[in-house]
Amino acid sequence: MPRVRKSEKDPNAPKRPLSTFFLFSQDERPKIKKDNPSLSVADIAKLIGERWRSITEDRKRHYEERARTEKERYDKAVAEYKKQGGGK
Repeated sequence: MPRVRKSEKDPNAPKRPLSTFFLFSQDERPKIKKDNPSLSVADIAKLIGERWRSITEDRKRHYEERARTEKERYDKAVAEYKKQGGGK
């Protein structure tokens, strides 16, 4: 059976927006690394997950709003990209 080749990703295509959790991770990772420089990547990820589960709904809404803003920016960038002939 012949292998199906995956199409190449266009390097000019807009990057997908980050999720609420990844936006939170971007903020928390440097703090954790500063306080615990010897932790492994997996241990840092576990701490971030624990912190995410324990934050208030109000603070989560902040990240949800940031994610929504990023998604809107991404949607505009994709529309512009397609208008210019990308993604064919």
